[in-house]
Amino acid sequence: MKRLLGSLIGLSLFAGITGYTSDAFAYGYRECGVFSKSPVKWKDVPPRLRASGVSFPAGTWRDALKDAVSRWNTNPSKFYFNLTYDESSVKRGNDESEVWLSSDDSALKGAPAIAYTWTSFWDCSKIIESDILFDSRVAYTTSTNRRLLREYGGNSRPFQTTASHELGHALGLQHENRFYNIMGSDWTHIHTNGGIATNYPGEDASNGAVFLYGLNSPAIEDLSVTHWKWSGTSGEYSRHRKTQIYNTSGAVLGSFTDDGEETYNVNRGQQVQLELTYENNGANSKTAQVGYYISTNDFITTADSFLGEATFTLGRGTPSTSRVTLTIPSGLAPGKYYIGAIVDRNNVIGEQYEHNNATYIPIRVN
Repeated sequence: MKRLLGSLIGLSLFAGITGYTSDAFAYGYRECGVFSKSPVKWKDVPPRLRASGVSFPAGTWRDALKDAVSRWNTNPSKFYFNLTYDESSVKRGNDESEVWLSSDDSALKGAPAIAYTWTSFWDCSKIIESDILFDSRVAYTTSTNRRLLREYGGNSRPFQTTASHELGHALGLQHENRFYNIMGSDWTHIHTNGGIATNYPGEDASNGAVFLYGLNSPAIEDLSVTHWKWSGTSGEYSRHRKTQIYNTSGAVLGSFTDDGEETYNVNRGQQVQLELTYENNGANSKTAQVGYYISTNDFITTADSFLGEATFTLGRGTPSTSRVTLTIPSGLAPGKYYIGAIVDRNNVIGEQYEHNNATYIPIRVN
């Protein structure tokens, strides 16, 4: 026997003796019990997640789902998913964890995606099934081209970030509104460099996975930097916006939209404060050298013009949005450039995933 404990974008459904808990640091999860409450999590790891063969045939949709699961499987906890393909028949509550595209409004309940989770009738703290449904009518894109995404001037919602959010629910996490995190507004929790926008669980959700399932051994390490930050709350959800560039008095510089992105006006020789969000998505606190660069394109690498560096000690907990003062080179020709950062610029920290170590903000040099 089992009982339903469902979670979805914009709404939470649950049955049994359960309650929502938000940790003192961040991440939300559920507890159950009367006298001695226990976190709700999977009885056995890894759970087998079966992808519908109709919804996720070989090709871009399957690759996108695989990518979202693979990114979750690099989190520093002992938890991971076992994703299999070509499930011929899917149904909620059939003792199998499945994922599929649907147009069933009674199941989707107005959400672009939903995760239904069942716990053991005899032990409400043990998850035994989770099903994830995506609304097939939503304008998703499985592409990582940032120009297709609505937050970068396009018209589509990134499928991979939505999948990451729902996989977080399937793992046992709930919504969070106090920090920049995937369990808030997922479509603006994203890493971008070189025109490629990719999903990732992030520090807050990774820390929640560690709380529920413990640290993996050997340790999984991952640092990252992004041009997104927390900007407020919307019910259960965190809201995010792009990080900004300021003058030395702390005022936001003037900007305009170009190529779907906020582009800041700066002067040659001007000192500015570059704001970015730094995350430790791994197991252990790390001290990292962060290099700052200016480039003629949106792909920040160590081959670009070096502006300076800073040292950050990043512990596993919640994201850190910080500003660093830099000087725009006085010898630059007027035009469009990109100013950005590379975490662990000398590549001395062994990381599970290296593709989220750099990002940028566009500028116009006058």
